[in-house]
Amino acid sequence: MPSDEFKNEGHKKQDISAEDDEEIMRPLTSIPNNEDKMQPFDIEGDDSHGFSYANNDEEIEGDFNSNNREGIWNYVPSTWYEWCFPSNVPRSVQLFRKENLAVPCCYLVVGLLQGLSGPLINVYPLDLGATEAQQATISSLRSLPASFKLAFGFLSDNLPIGGYRRKSYMFIGWLVTSLSMFVLLMGSNLSLERHEEFDEETQQMITVTVPDEDSPSVGFFSSCVLLFGTGFWFADVMGDSIVAEKAKLEPESSRGHLQSTCYACRFFGLMVAAPFSTVFYSTYGPAVVIKIMGLLPFCMLPLVYNFWEVRDAEVKGTREQCGEIWNTVCSRAVWQPMGFVYLYNILQVGNAAWREFLRSLLSFSANQLNGLYIIASVLLYLGIMAYKHYFIKWSWRSAYIFTTN
Repeated sequence: MPSDEFKNEGHKKQDISAEDDEEIMRPLTSIPNNEDKMQPFDIEGDDSHGFSYANNDEEIEGDFNSNNREGIWNYVPSTWYEWCFPSNVPRSVQLFRKENLAVPCCYLVVGLLQGLSGPLINVYPLDLGATEAQQATISSLRSLPASFKLAFGFLSDNLPIGGYRRKSYMFIGWLVTSLSMFVLLMGSNLSLERHEEFDEETQQMITVTVPDEDSPSVGFFSSCVLLFGTGFWFADVMGDSIVAEKAKLEPESSRGHLQSTCYACRFFGLMVAAPFSTVFYSTYGPAVVIKIMGLLPFCMLPLVYNFWEVRDAEVKGTREQCGEIWNTVCSRAVWQPMGFVYLYNILQVGNAAWREFLRSLLSFSANQLNGLYIIASVLLYLGIMAYKHYFIKWSWRSAYIFTTN
């Protein structure tokens, strides 16, 4: 009898343990698959409760299962679905979720705008009769606001708008970018007239481009380019900040893929937009290119509005942030590779005199000048993809030595 009582007692303990395990697992398996299911971006609060990567990826585990797909995702192959929404990373790192879609689109639009504006700024000042100094100034104005990236980051950290540190400023940046191009479009006549003339020096017929009488002055065009660059780089800084925050959440097995994917989107846009900008400029003139440059940032506004961000999040003070930045910069693992990159880039500053030489003495057309720009864009994209797929696990020394030899 004692042995039977002992066995019965053991069975009771096992039953109680099983009930406890079932009670613990029930929140993970009994979530209803309907529209009322809690979504991580519907919750606001601190990082331990509100952010989608903290506690909610288990609650929405069913979303990762290809059998629980809804709507158009039922018709998407499983491999594609897994690529868009990988199950081994938190939801906030899945860039193609609705609440995160603004991030890859931001990088794509940055690349498209760089590709569209590069050929435009490369040849349009020449058609306006700008001098070499003016050409160099216009080219510098587009990238000048990039020098204030650190200030843009501190501004968004310390002066949130509506409780949002990134979302509001990204919205403002894209709005300024769009408005600057529409002001240029409506404030001047961008049409160009082309006719053939006989060049006595070369004894050949050449195409001469003559701007309209109401064409923008070099000063007005430069001001619009500066506003364009300010909004453009402001939005770009917000995108970089978001990616840097999300990159900390990547698992060790996929570390670095988030940033490389975003930059692949950026340079893909650059590679695709550059030839289209060249063709549109040569066929229809600068007006069409500038219209597209005004519409693309405007299309980003709904995506930024739907982007999910923690509201009223606590951030460190400016002094503490500066201290962390200084400690990071002082690290040999940071300053040594960055010093090499700085010296490498400082020797590749574009020279307006070289473009003038190609245009005036060698009679390069706008298509030929932009062709060089397109080749550079394609090689840049191929380099990014090669790094993403082959060199991402290499040390920076090996990567630098291999790519510079």
